[in-house]
Amino acid sequence: MAWRVMDYTDDDVDRILRDNERELARLAAAAAELQLITGKGESRSGLTTAVVDADGRLQSVAFSPRVLRLDVRTLAEEVVQAVRQAQEDQGRQAQELLAVPQSQIIGLEDIQRQFAEFQDMFGAETAERNDRLRRLGQQDPRDI
Repeated sequence: MAWRVMDYTDDDVDRILRDNERELARLAAAAAELQLITGKGESRSGLTTAVVDADGRLQSVAFSPRVLRLDVRTLAEEVVQAVRQAQEDQGRQAQELLAVPQSQIIGLEDIQRQFAEFQDMFGAETAERNDRLRRLGQQDPRDI
């Protein structure tokens, strides 16, 4: 997003600040809820289930009695599948809670660049307004 000088009013800035305050409050509430999310997953065969906590750490694993027929390697694959499914479930729930579409997520570098652009434009506009005010203050009131 490119900022242009004089593209905003005081009302625009106030509206943006109010919107940001609302969004920060929503995110703060969501942060508390994020800690309660658990993910559940199951291996493709359904013989193994897993539960992970809000940080994606494994909380429990359950096995169907039929896993006794599996060799160690296949059992390990079952566990990995179930845990990955649980972690994906936890991540999906977290993303839904935050309601931030992937297309809207921007990186820190983009945020810093946009902020720097805004600062530059705001500084230029402020300097221009101050210069105009100074010139107006220097005029003889009879000339106006």
